[in-house]
Amino acid sequence: MENYIKFFCLAISLCSTALVSASPKIVDRVAAVVNNDVVLESSVNDMIKTVKSGNSAENLPDNATLRQQILDRLINDTLILQQANKAQVSITDSDVDNAINDIAKQNRISLQELKSHLARAGINFARYRNRIRSEMAIEDIRMNEVRRRIAISPSEVDALAKVIAEKPNENIDVNISHILISIPDSPTKQQLADAQNKANTVIQKLRAGESFSRLAATYSNDDQAFSGGSLGWKKINELPSLFEEPLIRAQKGDIVGPIRSGVGFHILKVNDTRAQVKKSLTVTEVNARHILLKTNLIFDDQQAQEKLNRIRDDILSNKTTFDAAAKAYSEDPGSKDKGGELGWSMPDRYDESFKRALLSLKKGEISVPIKSAFGWHIIQLLDTRQSDKTDLAQKDQAYRMIFNRKFGEEAQVWVQELRADAYINIIDDNK
Repeated sequence: MENYIKFFCLAISLCSTALVSASPKIVDRVAAVVNNDVVLESSVNDMIKTVKSGNSAENLPDNATLRQQILDRLINDTLILQQANKAQVSITDSDVDNAINDIAKQNRISLQELKSHLARAGINFARYRNRIRSEMAIEDIRMNEVRRRIAISPSEVDALAKVIAEKPNENIDVNISHILISIPDSPTKQQLADAQNKANTVIQKLRAGESFSRLAATYSNDDQAFSGGSLGWKKINELPSLFEEPLIRAQKGDIVGPIRSGVGFHILKVNDTRAQVKKSLTVTEVNARHILLKTNLIFDDQQAQEKLNRIRDDILSNKTTFDAAAKAYSEDPGSKDKGGELGWSMPDRYDESFKRALLSLKKGEISVPIKSAFGWHIIQLLDTRQSDKTDLAQKDQAYRMIFNRKFGEEAQVWVQELRADAYINIIDDNK
């Protein structure tokens, strides 16, 4: 106890000396308060360095505007991370390591070269790791929260699949860039007017020849703002419904907008277009049958393999038939009473080792015993056929396009709602 008291007194003494003798020094400052969390100036500065290291100066706005854009992004990220914490989203160190290694591979550099690049840009690697961890948590919670807000009916899928099949020219691909001038949830007339005026100003600047990338980084509230607003190649039907009609009529190089939605005003640039090529999908299906034996503490792998070899020999020597042997011995309740027959199916539906063995057989051939995740099998390939799955592929494509469209719309509304319910205070040193 005496030593503890001496240590405690020494600590107070050192602290007192530091307070008296040291000159005031700001280690970090708060840039914004977001509910019960803060956005630090160091986080803003780190992201500014990251954005500058990945973009040419002519594609970025002045420093004050860039800082405001980044601060706004970090406020959104903080709100989303708060939701991730509530949902107990966990990103492990291994997850972060794998993500950073993937970033290095995508840029065709080693991990050490990535660290050197960050160091040259003045980016602290430990904080970079934390940023990657945060982005992974943001993506995880966004996917989970937004997905549950999406409902897709079979009639929607059927209707779009019909368009894909019958009117491919209405499902063209467009390469577009996007600027979003956002509005708050339940905006006032003045807020709407201000946002529309800002959108009109951007349109005027674009038509006067200013860079879309620079204007996106200056004005856009979309996640792709620092990528020049680029959305890449999209099918018209997976973009928000409001974009569809003007984009169908648009030509390469056209500026479209502003288009009003529930989250703000959208400005689009058509970088390129290409016609949808009508495609058919033909797949190989197999019809096979099998005999399954399961192992346990009494009946091991060797015994199962030996028994199946005896059954196979009896079938090949015509002492019994595959049908009779399956009914007598197979432990697959779904196929046993059908003589082991599995019906027509694509090979990919089967266990990997089962599929490999099946695809190596000729018609009528019976495999040697093979082991899968379900037990030991002998397999006979009965027949193969080519099957047209175009309709199924079109429905799958239609579902994915509808999901992507609704996800983009709902993700923006979700962030808008988070901001509407939040306490946000931006700290301005000039006030």
